[in-house]
Amino acid sequence: MKNTERWVLCVGSSFSAVPIYFILKKYGFKVAVCGNEKNDPCHQYADKSFFIDYSDEDELLKLVQEEKFEYIVPTCNDSAYVSSAKVAHIAGYPGFDNPENVSILHTKNEFRAFTEKFNIDAPKSVRLNLKFPRDNIGLDYPLIVKPVNVSGGRGVSKVENEKDLTSSLETAASFSDTDTIVIEEFKEGTLHSHSAFVKDGKLFTDFFVDEFCTVYPWQVNCSNYPSNISESTRNLVRKNIEKLVETLEIVDGLLHIQFILDKNGKDVWLVECMRRAPGDLYGKLIERATGFDYFDAYVRPFIGKELNQPYSKKKEKFYGRHTISVSKPVVYFSFVNNLPAKNLETVMLKNSGMMLGVAPFDKLAIVFSEFDEGSSLFQTTPHMDKFITINTME
Repeated sequence: MKNTERWVLCVGSSFSAVPIYFILKKYGFKVAVCGNEKNDPCHQYADKSFFIDYSDEDELLKLVQEEKFEYIVPTCNDSAYVSSAKVAHIAGYPGFDNPENVSILHTKNEFRAFTEKFNIDAPKSVRLNLKFPRDNIGLDYPLIVKPVNVSGGRGVSKVENEKDLTSSLETAASFSDTDTIVIEEFKEGTLHSHSAFVKDGKLFTDFFVDEFCTVYPWQVNCSNYPSNISESTRNLVRKNIEKLVETLEIVDGLLHIQFILDKNGKDVWLVECMRRAPGDLYGKLIERATGFDYFDAYVRPFIGKELNQPYSKKKEKFYGRHTISVSKPVVYFSFVNNLPAKNLETVMLKNSGMMLGVAPFDKLAIVFSEFDEGSSLFQTTPHMDKFITINTME
């Protein structure tokens, strides 16, 4: 590479990474992209492509050492972030936490142990090693069983009684590369997310989103901004996050969590945590509704720049996001969108005639939609899939 050119490596190549790629181009970088799917969108834009499995940290480290990139930026999946963080620790790149914090925040068993130790609101849980005999787990049914290092709801199941626990453990284990499984008490309530940007150990700017899982029960496919939750709930979540930030002394940048709000609106439980950008163009939902440059804020710490744009709440727009997916495989031909909204934008992920697999392993498109008022947004979002008709020509 020429010495006069500034090269950065974008770790990840999917459609969710495209906004990150173009933020890097905005800053004048030559952008190399790595990822082993040659047809992924970012490879079509890239100044240079490396078709490697970036989840293999040794392979990623070798690439970084050979090419001598000025910066590396992870994209929107756990493998991209965790591998990048390990490489960054060795090579000295900015924007990443220390390895211990990365492990705590991105593996479910360690995150649950952390929340218990420091009294952060989260479901009661146990971490079970499948190599050892199982005693009475000491939790109240129903339960949720999860692999410790898999995202997107894969391998997750709800267990109503003890006789069904073994099969759920086997399912979770089939999706994991470890022998540890997380079992936690099922909490009844509504699902939400909190995207906070941390600066100097404090919450710099944050956003709340309402989320719904209407096709596959453990994968979000409908969401809206602004959130319909109360200010007291927001402050309770912030209190938990501030404690997390202070305890771990995390570096500047994004901290994204999912939480459950109990049906009485009084208690919250943190259920997922990450420092990578969430997928399915989550940041674009925030950008369309608020005007805040979400992906710019995400990228800045990784390229040695300070966060510089606290969100000043002005007149927000009412926006929904729907990821179109199915519970049974079909050969997709076309779809009809009857959402009662305006400014509809569709990001297609499949071509006509392609097989559309089941959620959470596949998706057809992502639809953004603007509503005139909050009441129509909040009424429509939990049922967005009902306004989409997929035609198969069969």
